Amino acid sequence: MQSRNDVSESLAGRYGSRKSPPPAADLKPYPMATRVIAVVLAWLVPGAGHLVLGRIGRGLLLLVLLVGSFYFGLFLHGKLYVPVAADPPSPIHFDLISILWSFAQVGAGLCYVVAHAIGLGVTGRPESPTYEYGNTFMFLAGLLNYLVMIDTFDIAAGRRR
Repeated sequence: MQSRNDVSESLAGRYGSRKSPPPAADLKPYPMATRVIAVVLAWLVPGAGHLVLGRIGRGLLLLVLLVGSFYFGLFLHGKLYVPVAADPPSPIHFDLISILWSFAQVGAGLCYVVAHAIGLGVTGRPESPTYEYGNTFMFLAGLLNYLVMIDTFDIAAGRRR
């Protein structure tokens, strides 16, 4: 009976082997100031943290996809959420779902701030058949940008390429 290593070696020889990732010793962390700037910029402008770290292709792709997704959600008559007072009043004084939805959208950074400042989507159009789709696109853009910020931090800390 063949051992597990023998089987994997024979399969690698037959089908070609994939490059193994470089050892962690090859990855060097960026200076602390660059890390902080990259993560803050990653929140403010989706993809900007990757641009600062020299990942141009990935940064531009994330910028187009996440900013486009957020504003496409506004185009579909989505609503910008802000925390609102609870009705009836509760011990936390705010409606929990509005806090969660606001958190999701604020993840899009300046997209949210600019849209709110110029009054886009402040009320949304609930009567529109695309209203829920618009909200979903905006939530998606914000939540994905949180993941992009984590990826930026991992690259800056030297944990991944």
